Amino acid sequence: MEIYAVKISDVSEEKLDNIYLLIDSEKRCKLEKFINKKDKVRTLIGEILIRTIIFEVLSIRNKYITFDKNQYGKPYLKGQPKFNFNISHSGDFVVCAIDDIPIGIDIEKVKYIEYEEIAQSFFSVSEFNYIVKKDLDVELSKFYEIWTLKESYVKCCGQGLSIPLKSFSINIDQYENIKVIINNEHKEHVFKRFDIGVGYKIAVCSENKEISNNIIMIDQNSLINNYSKFDFEEEELYQ
Repeated sequence: MEIYAVKISDVSEEKLDNIYLLIDSEKRCKLEKFINKKDKVRTLIGEILIRTIIFEVLSIRNKYITFDKNQYGKPYLKGQPKFNFNISHSGDFVVCAIDDIPIGIDIEKVKYIEYEEIAQSFFSVSEFNYIVKKDLDVELSKFYEIWTLKESYVKCCGQGLSIPLKSFSINIDQYENIKVIINNEHKEHVFKRFDIGVGYKIAVCSENKEISNNIIMIDQNSLINNYSKFDFEEEELYQ
């Protein structure tokens, strides 16, 4: 298991156009529909990040990397059932987790929102009681803490929001142990929370017994330059 993160910075339109040429047409069409430039950059960085990881871990050349989606829309790498990955992005970060069994990761930038109504709609009673601390900043932090844990769980299960968020409960005991409870039964999933910067919450969920303690930070410019070089060299190889 490995967990990666890239801090996003601005990319010139010229460089964006050059990178577009190095990804498949389906992803390119999706990116062109984005209005917000930062959304484009985050999605693009997520794409080249996972492709770079696949090349480094599995030695699969870019032109042979093929993704598909399960019936719930979760992407997977075709032909590699033991390579599982999940990507999330928010604010200035893109994060990715890989493992040989299903894994889920979620990152959220903490923003001031009307969280009480959302919590009442999507949280269990115990989760709602966990976040209510009579202090706005503390409550907001705990809301995002529960939200990312719940999101990481449904992403690990690979069924997305076909699993109603209110159908299970995240339990955090006095020792900070985290469990997911469904119909009063404890499921065998492991969770870990990470700090990546002030104002962000990250949660990872896995069916593994342990989750890595470290996040591998990757420089955005180095990632782009290395990916461009890797793709260009590959084209030369197959000419």
